[in-house]
Amino acid sequence: MRTKLKTAVYKKILGSFTLLTAALSLASFANAQYKPADFGDAVDQISSKITLPNSFSGGNLTIAVYCQADVPVSGVLDNVSCFESTGNSLEQETAAALGQTTFIAAEDNGQAVPVRMQFRVIFSRTGDQPDIVMLPNLGTLQTQHGYEYFAPQERIDQPAWYENYKATDGAGKVFFDKGRLTRVIATVNIDGTVKSVSTLDARGSGKRDAGRIEKVLVKSTFVPGFVKGKAIEMHYVAVVNYQK
Repeated sequence: MRTKLKTAVYKKILGSFTLLTAALSLASFANAQYKPADFGDAVDQISSKITLPNSFSGGNLTIAVYCQADVPVSGVLDNVSCFESTGNSLEQETAAALGQTTFIAAEDNGQAVPVRMQFRVIFSRTGDQPDIVMLPNLGTLQTQHGYEYFAPQERIDQPAWYENYKATDGAGKVFFDKGRLTRVIATVNIDGTVKSVSTLDARGSGKRDAGRIEKVLVKSTFVPGFVKGKAIEMHYVAVVNYQK
C-alpha cells in the first residue's frame, strides 16, 4: 500500500484466504426481522464474464477486490465501486461484470428494501477452492466473526449518509481508492439504528469532512450485521477518498 494508513486498513482485510476451501453455505435468517442482501447465483453470473489472467496459472496468486454496490429491490446492482490494491486489471473487470449482475434483495419483515452493500470478490486458482469466491464483508472484522459474516448494509430508502454528506458540499468520493482517505466508524444496533459514531482517520481538510460524515451517519438506518443468521451489534466504516 502507498501509505501507512492503507497498510493498517488492509492488513486485517487481506487476512488468509487459504481457509476458503468450499463455497459459502447460506445462513438461515428464518426468525429474523431483517434479511441482508445476499449473492444468490452471482458467482456464476460473474464467472461467465471474467477470465483470470495468465498470472493465476501458477496456482499461488490470490487477489481480493473490495466492492460496494447499491442493491435495489429488483436485485440488479447499481452504483458499483471496486478497489484492488495490487494494480491488476481485475478491479475494472470486476466492476463491469457486477454492473450486469443480480443479487437477492434485503428484507425488512418480509418486504424487499434497497441497501448499499460492501463485499469482497476473491480470485484464486489453488486447486482446492473455486476460482471465484464472494464474501459479504470487507474482512475488517474477520478475526472476531470468521469470513462469512454479513457486514451492516445501509438502507438507501432512508436518509443515506453519503448523499447527505455531499449535500453539505463534501469533497470526498464514496468508498476506497488510491487517494487520501477519511474514515468514520459507526456502531450499528441489532435494530438497524446507529448507536454511536467516531472518526477513525482524517487529515487536513478531511477533519471538516469527518465532522460532516459523523452528523449524517448517526441518522442513517441499516440492515444490521449478521453472524450465523443472528443479528448482532457490529461496526460499519464510512469511507470517502480524495482521488482526483
